[in-house]
Amino acid sequence: MRKLIKLIFSNKFVTWTILLLQLAVLVVGYYGISEYSVLILGATSVLSAILLIFEINRRESPEFKMTWMIVIAIIPVFGALLYLYMRIGFINRGLAKHHARVRDEIRPYVLGEGEIEAETEKTSPRIRGAARYLLRSAAAPSYPNGEIKYFELGELLYEEMKKRMEAAERFIFLEFFIINTSGTMWTEIFDILSRKVREGVEVRLMYDGMGSLMSTPRSFSAALDNAGIKHTAFSPVQPLLSTYQNNRDHRKIIVIDGKYAFTGGINIADEYVNRIRRFGHWKDNGISITGGAVQKLTALFLEMWNTAKYEDAENYGKYIGRAQLFGGEGGRVIPYGDSPPDGIQTGKRVYLDLINKADRYVHIMTPYLVPDNETIEALKFAVERGVDVKIIIPHHPDKVYAYWLAHTYFPELIEAGVKMYEYTPGFIHAKTLVTDDDTAVIGTINFDFRSFYLHYECAVLLSEAPAIADIERDFVKTLEMCQNITMEEYKRFNPLTRLFGRTIRTLAPLL
Repeated sequence: MRKLIKLIFSNKFVTWTILLLQLAVLVVGYYGISEYSVLILGATSVLSAILLIFEINRRESPEFKMTWMIVIAIIPVFGALLYLYMRIGFINRGLAKHHARVRDEIRPYVLGEGEIEAETEKTSPRIRGAARYLLRSAAAPSYPNGEIKYFELGELLYEEMKKRMEAAERFIFLEFFIINTSGTMWTEIFDILSRKVREGVEVRLMYDGMGSLMSTPRSFSAALDNAGIKHTAFSPVQPLLSTYQNNRDHRKIIVIDGKYAFTGGINIADEYVNRIRRFGHWKDNGISITGGAVQKLTALFLEMWNTAKYEDAENYGKYIGRAQLFGGEGGRVIPYGDSPPDGIQTGKRVYLDLINKADRYVHIMTPYLVPDNETIEALKFAVERGVDVKIIIPHHPDKVYAYWLAHTYFPELIEAGVKMYEYTPGFIHAKTLVTDDDTAVIGTINFDFRSFYLHYECAVLLSEAPAIADIERDFVKTLEMCQNITMEEYKRFNPLTRLFGRTIRTLAPLL
């Protein structure tokens, strides 16, 4: 009985109840309409036709269009209702407008004064185009190289993060997709944050309302309040009201005193630092940054914090100092964010730019491989130019359907000459792309539709920085623990899982 009561009052139970309620409303609406008359059914057929025309003319990925057209065409009434509910209100309009306003408020603090565009032209030719693009579309200047450290495992980054938090004097900002309060990682972090608050340090903690819903108890908010930790959840689930559950805050950012910043793949849960084994060895990574580039990561945190809090503009200058934006030619660091409300696939575009400019190699680590057609063509074109393209994905997935779905892309990529590998010790959660020894991206952006189109993401573009050599060495080292998947290996995969993967591929943009 106690277990039953605990289950009923758990966030996991609430989550599934909310999702089932939303599905039930759509099903009831479907049957309610279908039982009326031929006239109403005819009207809904006309509605479906209108929605199909509307979808065809939307400005976005053909894969998204095709998926929704299939849903509407195969299930005319229910598909139309689902489309109206999920698609027309694709981004909560109020949230999108508020997010745009906050970005405009923060922009002057990041860009400062001076001839930024002229200085951008002095960056390395390899990233000059990407630097121009990120400056104009994402208000992301290129900064001179500070001290950048690469951490090839989540536990190594975590130890450095704790050390920096212990030494904090002014503020600690943390933003994560998942916080799991049942593990030792959260216990240690909560202890540090509580002590720092007592020492007079301002602490803010932000987490995603969906990503952390099932791993944080109802007492979580009260515990943070009692400790004096400022906190907010981004877009908490609202039953039957919110249609932006797909647009989550997938960023991972830690900023300390405006002097140190971290980003990468890890969340606050024990598997990310191998305190527990869920899917074999968990291979994650990340970087720490000092110097002017910390200011942009601080701005990205404040952007999401103030968007989620719906508060009036705060004194951003208190946290974002005047950074040195100019450092001559050569190595640069460009932190940037990707946000679904603007309709621009910043993360995807940077990846494509680097792939298309690669001359010798493109090396990718990603936990989820669900690329759109444009990305597939870029990878194939790179091989045709003589570029060595290697991709590492997990051998032990955290989501089986994503693993089966990724395999559906193997034949086309392998036949084109892309070399596919699986990390046999366990699960890869690292998100990196490195090319030609002089350019790399590391952050939170996966090679899938969710990261490219649906989630709030962040990453750092590195050019001619010493840490790039560390990222490439780690890739080569990881490759030694991987299995090369050839066409012969692929054909030995279970035929049923291959069939299931190809079936769900029709809905890949929605998964």
